Formats: sequence, structure tokens, C-alpha cells
Amino acid sequence: MKKLKISSSFNLHSYPKDNLKEYIREGFRFYKENGFEAIDFGTTLLDLSSDAWREQAEDVLKAYDEFGIRCEMGHLPFIAGISKDESVMQNFKDRVHRAIDAAAFLGIDYAVLHPNAANIPMRSYDPKAQYDSVMELLSPFAEHAHRVGLNLVLENMRVVPGLFHVHRFGQTPDEICDVADKLGMGICWDFGHANISGVKQSEALAYVGKRLKVIHVNDNVGIEDEHILPFTGNVDWRDAMHGLSLAEYEGLFNFELNLSRVPAAMRKVYAAYLIAAANELMAYIE
Repeated sequence: MKKLKISSSFNLHSYPKDNLKEYIREGFRFYKENGFEAIDFGTTLLDLSSDAWREQAEDVLKAYDEFGIRCEMGHLPFIAGISKDESVMQNFKDRVHRAIDAAAFLGIDYAVLHPNAANIPMRSYDPKAQYDSVMELLSPFAEHAHRVGLNLVLENMRVVPGLFHVHRFGQTPDEICDVADKLGMGICWDFGHANISGVKQSEALAYVGKRLKVIHVNDNVGIEDEHILPFTGNVDWRDAMHGLSLAEYEGLFNFELNLSRVPAAMRKVYAAYLIAAANELMAYIE
């Protein structure tokens, strides 16, 4: 299997966000200088409350030209479940629609969307009702993305830690694939989510197959969604990488990590670890 381009979500650098223009520019500099070949950009970094995002996105495009790498994937806003408060849901929908426009403006190849389903006790879980709810929410986003030429991918979900005998729509590959196929989307596979949900990664990815367009590489110990470095949790990485081979994956080797507490002085060390970890993990793809 050919070597995949290495990328990471846009939180690996530590430049302060007080000046967003410089935060963006210095972020691109950090990724370029530390061996990354692409960036996973969170659209929520932009002001999605109005069309103010356009000027901010222009700064991102300038960084493309200056540093020679770009945002090849990105994450759209998400919400925990579906609120009964209509104003909350309308605000969320407006933000997602602006984020779709922003992602298309930035030339992002794949934008990640959540099913936004809640945790339901198994005794009352109705898969048809959950499917219908997810379809109702996501269909307008899919139509909008199609109009502006943006590819959407649907991410696999996990249960909330501490809740037992519950299910969340999108935990299993068949659920997210059913929605993705209906709406013309690809799939984003989060290895940490699958680990918490007890999903056999290779079997799930074999089922997903060529629908797989994006991956979120992170680790945990199967309880909390920790987003820690690979090899520091209990994800079975050989099985997970075998799954990438079965799916014939050709996209970015993309990290999604929680780095909020990492001191600025250690960020380059973390970056070097991630490049080494990516190369080690890719050697398992067979």
C-alpha cells in the first residue's frame, strides 16, 4: 500500500487565538516546518454567526499560498443529540450551513458531519425512528453541500462514558453506511469511537469499504473519549490498520487529538512523535 499523506487537526500548534489572523498563519508555519503534508481544519474556528467567516477564510487561503500546504479535510459543527428547543436547533442549522459554505470556499476535499443522535436505552431503542430523525436533520445539509460542490463524510459515533445498555445511532458501520449511501456521503472512521463502542475495527472497515474517505487517528482505554496519542491506550492498532487495507483506503493519515494541556515547549516533540507514529502505523497496513 502506498504511503499516505500525514495530517492533523489544527490544534497541534500553540500560538494564542487572540489574533486569529496570526494564529492561522503561525499554525500553517508549524505544520509545514514539522513534517505534516495537509491540515484538518475545524470550521468552528471561524465566526459562523454571520458572513464574517469570509474575511477569516481569506487568511487561510493566503496561508495555502505562503506555506504550500492546505486544508484537505475539515470538521463541521456538531451538537449532542437533537434539542427540543427550536431556537437551539435553528442556530445549529444556520451554523452548519455557513460552515458548508466556508468549507467549499476553502477547497476542503471532505467535510466531516456527525449523525447528532442521542444515547438511547436499549430497551427503548427504535432503529427506524433514529434513522428517520438523523435523515431529517442531515438531508438539507447534504443538499446544500451538493449544490456548492462539497463532499460530506459521516463519522461513526460512540456511547457516553458511564452509560450501560444504551445505543447511539451511528455506532455500528451498517447504521452510518445506510445514511451515507442514501445521502451520497462517504464515511469518516474514528478509531477511538470504535474502541469505546467495542467494534472490531478490521471487520467494520471491511464493511465500510471504499466508502471510507477520512480517518481520525487517536487512542483511549475504551472508557473515555480521551483522544490521546497512538500506543498510549488500548486500541488494537494492527487490527485497525489491517482494516484500512481491507477498505483499500487512500486518503489522509489524519490525527485528531486532545492537546489542550500540552505545554508550548513540548509541541514540537509531540509533532515528531506523531510523524514517527504515523510511519510505524502505516507499516502495519497489509
